Amino acid sequence: MTDTVLDISNITKSFPGIRALDDVSLTLRRGEVLTLAGENGAGKSTLLGILGGALAPDSGSVTVDGIRRTEHSPRRALAEGVMIAHQEPAVIPQLTVEENLLLGKTAAERRTATSAVEGALADVAVMGFPLDRRAQLSRLSPAQRHALTIAKAFAFGPKIVALDEPTTSMLEHNVAAVLERVRRLAADRGAGVIFVSHKMPEVMAVSDRVVVLRDGRVGFESAIADTVADEIVRNMVGRELLSFKRLHPVPPDAPVLFTATGVGHPGSPVTNDISVRAGEIVGIAGLVGSGRTEFLRALVRADHGCRGTVTIDGKIARFRDPHGSRDAGIAFIPEDRKRQGLALQMPAHANMALTAAPELVGRGPFINVSRQIAVADEIAASLALKPATVRLRARQYSGGNQQKLVIAKWLRRGSRVFLFDEPTKGVDVGGRAEIYGLVDQLAAAGNAVVVSSDLPEIISLSDRVLVMRAGRFVSEHTGEDINEHDLVASAMGVVKETA
Repeated sequence: MTDTVLDISNITKSFPGIRALDDVSLTLRRGEVLTLAGENGAGKSTLLGILGGALAPDSGSVTVDGIRRTEHSPRRALAEGVMIAHQEPAVIPQLTVEENLLLGKTAAERRTATSAVEGALADVAVMGFPLDRRAQLSRLSPAQRHALTIAKAFAFGPKIVALDEPTTSMLEHNVAAVLERVRRLAADRGAGVIFVSHKMPEVMAVSDRVVVLRDGRVGFESAIADTVADEIVRNMVGRELLSFKRLHPVPPDAPVLFTATGVGHPGSPVTNDISVRAGEIVGIAGLVGSGRTEFLRALVRADHGCRGTVTIDGKIARFRDPHGSRDAGIAFIPEDRKRQGLALQMPAHANMALTAAPELVGRGPFINVSRQIAVADEIAASLALKPATVRLRARQYSGGNQQKLVIAKWLRRGSRVFLFDEPTKGVDVGGRAEIYGLVDQLAAAGNAVVVSSDLPEIISLSDRVLVMRAGRFVSEHTGEDINEHDLVASAMGVVKETA
């Protein structure tokens, strides 16, 4: 039996006007963790689509365990033992944990799946996310769903497992346990693992080898022991990546632009207050499940029963739903871009018009599509959208470029308050720097900006940081107090509360 479990040879794939993959070849060994790195738009998602059978290559071959694939379909890939754990977990919220683990199995397979289900639940617990098999998926956090998706991918004896941004919703203290479990599962079960992540510490910690895609080609390959993170990044983006520093910190005499008092989410008796000055970026830090997303959703009345008083420029803004918050001057960039931020079947230019900015929809009952495209092209150029066309459907863009579309639709709206929930989730290292610069520019223009994200992002961007625990702000940090140690300690409740 050969040690190679996967051989991808000379794969080429094109879409209208785009060559997504150009003569790509790579191999994967049993028990190996291979990181597939590259900027958004480099071709990673297309290659995973071909591996999982959702796409057929224009030319080239896929060979699994010595057998060349002749039929390109998800059913065939599953029969070969290929499992893809997508960046957005493929789950049914109305079903339980156990029912989701058994999705796609026949009645006979379900009757013999007891040990597989028990093993998956044990793996999730080791990762730090113990779950009740009877719990409904709709009640789980994004991090818990990702952990369950990883465990399910390994549960039924796969030969190849592809993990696409598996820790994207997890904070640092969970990630180490997840990565260790992935390495252990690969080694113990002899599965080859393709790992996709934009977080260099994760890549260096979990990988045996790295392959970098750039513009649809293999641009770099190395054993992880023979390279360093900076070399990987240089080969991804073609330049040195510098740590982000804000160019426009908030002036000390800036007036308060945005306040919200008594903000509460339905089902919780807890309320919070926040104020943001013109030109200020306020970060919200906290562990998974701390309530950060719920707080931002309450600010825009995203759920029935949210409460609180919002003031913009000294005037009370009265609204009952996100449409009202939009009209009041609040832009909300949600965590779940596919379900809450985009209409995936619509073209990019139409998505940019979803906020009804006058330049994009025109006047009267008719839409001037050519004008909409022209304005959208201008916005896309400012964001370095890839591919650099706004005529493709939103679903045809990579995750990071989809996030740029979510942000783009607010840029001509005239909003004064910008709320970012995980603004660079699933965005590559080069794209993150671009979005950081955009957030800085929005603040420099005199807007109020709130960012909820992971700690490195919060530390890089924020003038001031509020730490949330159990749905409540527990501390406030400025200056040198904005550091990883103090923020984590406050989030975990091991320092004196100051808020």
